[in-house]
Amino acid sequence: MNYQINPLFHHLTPLITDIETHFQQSDQVLHAERNEIRVIRFEAEDYVVKSFKIPNYINRFAYRYLRASKAKRSYQYSLNIGKTICPEAIAYCEKHQYGFLSHSYFISRHFNYDFTIRPLLMDKAFANRQHLLEQFAEFTYQLHQQGILHRDYSPGNVLIKKQNNRYHFKIIDVNRMQFKTLTLKERLSNFSRLMVDDDTLTIILKRYAQKIQQPPNTVTQQAIKYRDQFAQQRALKNKLRGR
Repeated sequence: MNYQINPLFHHLTPLITDIETHFQQSDQVLHAERNEIRVIRFEAEDYVVKSFKIPNYINRFAYRYLRASKAKRSYQYSLNIGKTICPEAIAYCEKHQYGFLSHSYFISRHFNYDFTIRPLLMDKAFANRQHLLEQFAEFTYQLHQQGILHRDYSPGNVLIKKQNNRYHFKIIDVNRMQFKTLTLKERLSNFSRLMVDDDTLTIILKRYAQKIQQPPNTVTQQAIKYRDQFAQQRALKNKLRGR
């Protein structure tokens, strides 16, 4: 097992070096589809472990010799982004068989969030909805200003926690990221995966437009166009896959 630990958490080496055993023994399952996510209790602290699906043979070779695995990217990108924006990175682990990648894990501190952004987007009766949507716009603006482009900026990947009468946002599933100066198109396209109705998107984009000092109507119309294009592309892909 190859691994790398955040220098701040060397005391967790016993957990990391035996991560497979701890993962299998945990019964706190947060997600169990293509990738599996569990909470592990270790020395009176909770940690989140993401076990990535074993890749196909081409990617098993690629992740071993050509490019960083999803677990390694999750770790590196989390360190790059910082713990105020995503759950603090602890370590990543990779297991190789016959020279190729097989199992891989990303470990982070547990962020005990109150809800994802999904119910906020879908429920128009959600408490403090407009205020929260505007705060989400400001959070996204801060990401973009720092040159952070989350390429899977979808409802399940934005976590929200209320603390001291303030709402704190964090992003997860960060293995698909880009770090660069963003164009206006890249900024507005980044809202496409939220897949929300025009009214909700208008609330978000009106505040975002104020932050970037652009006309709200123009910004909103462009964002709606990019959302519709994304929806059409996704529908076509699903049709080709027989979904």
